[in-house]
Amino acid sequence: MLFNIQRDRGDLVEGYLIPDGFSDVPVVLVSDADGRIAEIECDQLHSAVVASGRHNTGLVGFKLTDHNIPGLKERATLVIQDAKTGLLIYRRPLPSRQIDRKILRIETQLVPHAALDRAMRSHFQYVLPSIDRYGYETTLQVFLLDKLKSIYLSGRFQVRNHQDFFDKGFAGVALLTEPYYEMALRLLTLKLCSTTKPPFLGERDLMSLSPAIAYFGDLDFKDTGAVAKALKRAPPRVRAVLMSPTTRQFACADPEQPSTRRDIAVVMDIISRLEVIGHINDTLSFASSLGELLNIDMDRIPILQRNDAIDRVAAELRTFAVAESYLEDDLILDYYVRKAIDDAAAQKI
Repeated sequence: MLFNIQRDRGDLVEGYLIPDGFSDVPVVLVSDADGRIAEIECDQLHSAVVASGRHNTGLVGFKLTDHNIPGLKERATLVIQDAKTGLLIYRRPLPSRQIDRKILRIETQLVPHAALDRAMRSHFQYVLPSIDRYGYETTLQVFLLDKLKSIYLSGRFQVRNHQDFFDKGFAGVALLTEPYYEMALRLLTLKLCSTTKPPFLGERDLMSLSPAIAYFGDLDFKDTGAVAKALKRAPPRVRAVLMSPTTRQFACADPEQPSTRRDIAVVMDIISRLEVIGHINDTLSFASSLGELLNIDMDRIPILQRNDAIDRVAAELRTFAVAESYLEDDLILDYYVRKAIDDAAAQKI
């Protein structure tokens, strides 16, 4: 899906929405703080879209005026979305309180820090969390919204594929998780997925996780012997879900690609380019650094709370040699990252 806003003149808003389907009729949903206003079918011809083979009719442009959106100029909270998926296309600027920066937050947990993403809606004009749930083309498009100065994106994407945007106006932010804690969180989430579909996981996630969901679905995590045995006997496709996920997320171009020791240096190089880097063991420092970057009070930044049940499972995993073998690259990376954070903090004293 391709989309962008071309102009907002107050009484005229123009943009385009090129759907994934060649014959699909694109429709935008227009709303504001008072609720839904109208669904507008795209009826503006973009000949280049036909010429490039992207759409059969080229009717992918939309034009909002007082005729189809009464009182358009006065609607300060105007929002335009793809009617089919709900994907945000455009939101009018936030008066007086908008942060004119482009932020890319790298999510390192399988379960996203949703409270932080929600809080950012009050500060940024365009906010799109969990960008990993969309296809590569759609994800790439949100980096190219050239008319906007205030953008906040987050997601559990392959960082290597998007690191060039750190040189194109985006400030990188990441709160790194702890390897055993993340392993415990993933195992418990896999068990949850065997009975329900968590809203934070997209169809692509569920497809890639399906072998592990089936394998760990009936596991009793109170039986430590059974957990250790399951980890030892896990087939390759199941093991891949748990093998050093942070190193793979940063260094590998493909989420299915295994990491190597050499990738640790690649990750450290990418991390050195981030504006804010934190660790789940010290979330207050992360909130303070992020608040400083955004020039807002850190009290307005939700703190990620560790879960006691997950911590208990993580403590058991630390006693398993097999768990350590799953996490070798992430454990080495975790050591170097925490050391770098501690060294940087010591220099500020």
